Amino acid sequence: MPLTQRELSLAALLIATGLAAWWWLSARDTDKALAPSAERRPDYVVEGLRAMTLGVTGEPERRLSAQRLRHYPDDGSSELDDPVLVVYSDDGPPLHARSALAWINARGDEILLEREVRLQRGATAQSAPVELRTSELLVLPEVDYAETADFVEIERAEDWITATEGMRAWLGETTRIQLFGRARAALVPSTDDDAG
Repeated sequence: MPLTQRELSLAALLIATGLAAWWWLSARDTDKALAPSAERRPDYVVEGLRAMTLGVTGEPERRLSAQRLRHYPDDGSSELDDPVLVVYSDDGPPLHARSALAWINARGDEILLEREVRLQRGATAQSAPVELRTSELLVLPEVDYAETADFVEIERAEDWITATEGMRAWLGETTRIQLFGRARAALVPSTDDDAG
């Protein structure tokens, strides 16, 4: 059955309306793509940062230095370039953490170190110095805890351990480490100088 003139006019009007709506929506999407995005901007930048946190007795607890710090007002977090964090201990050598970049939450109790991460603790009377290397590390300095899901290497004197899927480390009075994924190790037996 052929369409009447009225039906053809209505069909043409609907097609024209559909094409106009499509054109208008695609023009809006193009305008959005061309408009500058609302990028996150810091409210202040500090060059050559040096900061120290003291305990109740006035002894240093933590020291932080960075080439540059950017503070963001939307969530109170900060980003740092080339940060070095030193966490002091009452009964042992300080823990040094460094990386190419870092993020710190508003409270300062959560630090994410990124790219070329190194965590080092000096020798004690019972243990050789320890160094940990990975590409990303979450550090909770208030509770002496660190974790990563990335490949990690740990060296102590001639001993070394690697894990393909990261680790969790408790770095308090006694150090405990839990490894994930495929782990490999080379442990050199200690020599007893008193033996005959």
